[in-house]
Amino acid sequence: MGEQIKLLKERRSIRSYDSKPIEDEILTQILETARWCMSARNKQPWTFYVIRNKDLIQRIAKECTTGPFASGAPLLIAIVGDKELSPNWYLHDTCFVSLQLALAAWSYGIGTCWIGRINRDNVKNLLNLKESDDLLTVLPLGYPKGKIPKPIPRKSLEEIVKYID
Repeated sequence: MGEQIKLLKERRSIRSYDSKPIEDEILTQILETARWCMSARNKQPWTFYVIRNKDLIQRIAKECTTGPFASGAPLLIAIVGDKELSPNWYLHDTCFVSLQLALAAWSYGIGTCWIGRINRDNVKNLLNLKESDDLLTVLPLGYPKGKIPKPIPRKSLEEIVKYID
C-alpha cells in the first residue's frame, strides 16, 4: 500500500492531546500543505486562525457542544470561509481545506477531530469575525495522548457503490 493511501486509511479522530506544543516549523508545513488545497476557480476563500492563547482555547472549547475536549489541545485552528469572495462555493472549499489540513497534521503524527456542533455566533464574537465570515469549524491540534483509536467498521463497497454502465 502506498504511503498516501496508508495515511488516508489510518487517520483517526483524536480527542485527547498531549501537552507537548506543536513546533512552529511543523505547524508552518501543515498550513503550507493546507493552502495548496483545491478550490472553485482557485478563489481560496479561507482564512486560518491559529489560536494558542490558553484562555481563549478554554473559552472556545466551552462553545463546542460536541467538542469540549478541544480545551486539552495545545492549539486550535478556526477555519473561516469568505462568503463574499466565493458566495456559491465557500462552504465546499472550506470543507475540502479542513480535510487537507487534518491529513497534513496526521502525516506529522498530530491529531485533530472535526467539530460540527459549535455556537458559531459566540465563537465569531470571541475571534472578532465579521458577520459575513463563515466559521466552518474549529480544529483542535495536538499530539495524541494515549493509544490511537482502532478503526471502526466501514460499509462494504457493495453497500456504497452503484455502477452505471
